[in-house]
Amino acid sequence: MQNGKIIPSEKTDKINDEAVKLCNNRSNLEKGDVLFSGTGTIGKTAVLFEEPTNWNINESVYAIKPNQKYIMPEFLHYILMTGRIREEYMKKISGGTVKSISLKKMRTLLIPLPDLKKQADLIKVIEKFDHLCNDISEGLPAEIAARQKQYEYYRDKLLNFKEK
Repeated sequence: MQNGKIIPSEKTDKINDEAVKLCNNRSNLEKGDVLFSGTGTIGKTAVLFEEPTNWNINESVYAIKPNQKYIMPEFLHYILMTGRIREEYMKKISGGTVKSISLKKMRTLLIPLPDLKKQADLIKVIEKFDHLCNDISEGLPAEIAARQKQYEYYRDKLLNFKEK
């Protein structure tokens, strides 16, 4: 899981159809599930935008199935990354060398739940901001252009002398 997405790499174990069926009996991954890392790198999250075809999760990752009548998967993904909610689940971790949080303890988290329209609006704002901050091809050129205009404005103000 990287930046809220599933990004298979050369380290991702690919499995055949028979193995996928066996894994799905345990995890039953579906489009709209929110994956949550419950061991080691606690708190990494991602939304499944498509069902996996030749990979699955292990027992250290939880598949949270949000009831989409009340909460949008993307909203749950973002809310689990907020400082306040992260602080709450980090209080619930246990273990020695390898820390973890149980799914049972995760279920005790209280999260704010605005109506679906408000959730959609918040998602749109966060995704736009995230896109501007993380997409170097759009965010950086726009920022450079804005700073260039700002520079020109102040340069002209500083170098604009009134004639006596």
